[in-house]
Parts: sequence; C-alpha cells; structure tokens
Amino acid sequence: MKKFLTLVLALALVLTMTGAFAALAEEKTIHPMRFVQPGTLPTDYETGIAAVNEKLLADGYDIEVEIIRIPWGEYDTKLNMMLATGEEFELLHVMQDVKNMSALAAMGAIVPVDQYLDKYPNLVAMFTETEWLGSLYNGEHYAVPCSWKSFDNLMSYMNVRTDVMKAVGYEEFPSESVEDVIDLMKKSQDYILEETGIKAYNWFHQNQDTAHWLHRTYDTYPFYVENSLGIVLARQDGTIDSFYESEEFKQDCETYYEMYQAGLVNPDVLNIDHSSMYDSAQLGAFLPSQTFDPYTAVTIMNNTDLQDVVVDWVEMCPEKPEMVMTFVQNLNAISATAEDPESGLKFLDWLYASKENHDLFHYGIEGVHYTAIGDNKIEQMKDESGSALYVMDTWMTGYLPYIRFAADSPDSQIDYMTYKADNYVVSPIAGFIFDATNVQTELSNLQTEIIASIYPIKIGMVSYEENIDQAIANLKAAGLDAYLEEYRAQFAAYLEANPWVLEAAA
Repeated sequence: MKKFLTLVLALALVLTMTGAFAALAEEKTIHPMRFVQPGTLPTDYETGIAAVNEKLLADGYDIEVEIIRIPWGEYDTKLNMMLATGEEFELLHVMQDVKNMSALAAMGAIVPVDQYLDKYPNLVAMFTETEWLGSLYNGEHYAVPCSWKSFDNLMSYMNVRTDVMKAVGYEEFPSESVEDVIDLMKKSQDYILEETGIKAYNWFHQNQDTAHWLHRTYDTYPFYVENSLGIVLARQDGTIDSFYESEEFKQDCETYYEMYQAGLVNPDVLNIDHSSMYDSAQLGAFLPSQTFDPYTAVTIMNNTDLQDVVVDWVEMCPEKPEMVMTFVQNLNAISATAEDPESGLKFLDWLYASKENHDLFHYGIEGVHYTAIGDNKIEQMKDESGSALYVMDTWMTGYLPYIRFAADSPDSQIDYMTYKADNYVVSPIAGFIFDATNVQTELSNLQTEIIASIYPIKIGMVSYEENIDQAIANLKAAGLDAYLEEYRAQFAAYLEANPWVLEAAA
C-alpha cells in the first residue's frame, strides 16, 4: 500500500507539473538543454526532471532539461557515433580518464566557453582558480569544472578491510614495508576465503591504472605517472621520462610478479569484466587494493551476513607528501551541435545557485524521493530492485559543499571525500592537457601495443627481465618516441606560457 500511494503521488505530481510547465512555457521561448551522460536513468526520472524543469521556469530560466544516458557498455561506440553524425545536444559530461577534454576539443566536438562566462559571474565564482585551470585547452576554457570531491588523495591510497587485517595479526597497516603488505594480503586471502567462500584478489579500478600505491615507497618519489596510458612519467623538476623504460616501472613489475606468482592477482585479470571484481568486493572479498572508497563497508553490510566489517583508506609512507595530479577530473562542456550554446551554462548557473536547486536535481523531491537528514545526509527511497527511485550522480554534476551522503555513511567516507592535505606537492602536469592530434596514428598503435606487450608484464603474469626488451621494441615500433617527442614539445610550451608551474611543483 505504501508503494502504491507513493506511485499515485508521483503520478499526480507529474501531471500537475506538466500543466504548470505548459502554462509557463507559453509565455516565452523554451530552449532544449539535452545533457549527454554515461549510465542509465533512474526509475522515477520523469517525476524528478519534471520538478526540475518547473523550478527552472519559475526561477526565470528559459530552458527545459533532458538527461540522455548512454549505457556504460555502449558508451564509447555510441558517443563516437553521435559526434560523427552531428547529433544535436547541448551539454556533454567529460571524464578525463575516459575521453578527455583535449581529445573532444581537438575533434571539434565541444566549444570554448570564455565568450559566455562574463554573463555568469556567480557560476565562475563557484570554482577555484586551479579548478578553472583544469578546463584550459590551447589557452581557452572549454568546460565548467565539476568539484564533487577533494582530489588531494586521488592517487596512491588503498582500500583495506581493517577488520580482516586485525583478525590476521596486524593491528596497524604496515605502511612502511611492501613485503609486510604482501604478507598481509596472503593472510587476508586465506581468512576471506574461509569467511565468504570467495577467493579475494588485489586489483586495479581499471587495468590501465598504474601501481601508484607502490610509488610512495621509492626513493625517487614524488613523481607522477599519467594514468590513461602510463607512458609519461613526470618528475617534479619538469622532466618528462618514458615510464615503461624507467627503473620505477621495473620495481612495479617485480613486486607484481611476486604477487602474481603467490596467487594474489586474479590469473584472468586481463580478460574478466572489472564489474565482476566489484561484485565480489561487495560481498567482502577483496585484498588491499587501489580501488574504491570506504562506503564499500556499508555496501558489504547490506549485501552479506558479515558483521563488523570495516573498510578504511590507507597509504604507504604516510609521512611523505600527497601528490595532487589534477585540478579537476570531471567537467561539463558545451556541445558544438547545441541549438543554444548558452543553455548548458544557464543550467549549471541555476544548479549551483543554491543547495535547494542542487538537492532537487540530484536527489529529487523531498518526501517522494528522499528524506533529508541534517545538512549533509540523506535517506533515499528505493525501487523494487533496491536502487534509488531517483538520483543523478554527483560525480558528474555535484558541488562538494552541497553534496549529501547516505545516512549510513561512515565518517571515513566523508573524510575521504572532503580530505584536504596539509602536506602535498603538485605535479607539473596537473593543469596540462595533451593534444594528441599530431600523433593520432601513434596513439592508436600504442594503445593496442600497451595492452598486448605491457599489461602482462605490469600485472606480473610474465617476468620483467625476460620480456621488457621486446615490449619496448614493440612500443618504439608503434611510435613511442614520436609520441613522447610531441608530448615534451607541448609541455615545454605550456611551461613557457605558465612559469608559475615549476615554482608550484617545487
């Protein structure tokens, strides 16, 4: 009966809002604001978005928002097709670790926003100078930053089930010794197998990721390895080295070879869908890894009969500085095919104007889709599958001071999301965006060759010593040197135009 009444109320709200929207729309020209994002729409999307559009009109904005979601499994293919055919939409979510802003700008898929920003001073003021630096390409801002979490701890942390850690004899995470961490993994694997019946492994969020957690233990730290291809090793003095030819990569591979031979890395890691690893993790089966965040502890408790599960984020050598490697990771850009290029900026201006607007778009209608708990927590209504009835992902459009956390979020989750480091360094390439236009052939060849030649060495499947020479020869044949030469040339020009960068990195 409760679900039935909720559905009736939602339907009534949609009908009321539709009528109100139509009446207001008659008074002015309404421009579409079609927003392309990855994922799928929530069950009660129509009710929530109708409320958003009603408030937009009431607040004097002449736009109508429509969220267009592309399922993750089809994202690259379908987005490329939309861009190739010139399909009309106004706003595109940009993920720097999936299809970065420079690639989209270079192909003409998005347009600069500078000519419009003077009209939206409140929107500009929402983000820091460094966050806006993250949206620069060829001297122009090409997107609006999304400030949904702190990036001071984006690299090098690990997630650990500290309840298991203590059960196998470690009162504290052995942050000074890689060998002790490997010993902890071995003991945790046995414990978790007996506890859950699932063999747990160490793994990356994505196979392309670099073993940043190890880098803090090296004498040459701080340095940063660009994560999308793992080709570029940026040192704090501005030197750009070839990571796969470096001593640091050799050390990574030797550690992972030891781990792989000990059965701590899934033997089929290069082929399995990484979502299946998350499925196991949500049942409690994971070893210390560069993966998710502390809210996983809550997910585990909701999905299993396990008791007293604790997931914490830790890092090696915590006395060493954090590495700030990006000013912004997610952005929202104006599509080159927009009917009205300003529609997207109008929406973002409205979205960030108040916590009320932010709540409405991201969480829906209070009392129908969620119950607010204090200033920063929330209880969301669920559909029959257990998913939120209405939600828009804050990692795509959220603003950290406004974001609400699940009512059962542990303090460690909020600390992780809002963490600001006292001791940190900024990578010289944090604000640099590489334009691969001149090396597209090399880039395509390298992407294929890295998967074929480097991945098996990187994850420890095969010996570094026996395979690295041939792997490097393959990379050079694919265009490694030309790619690095172009990268270095562009980075040198960036440093010349921004002399403050190396001072900030010092």
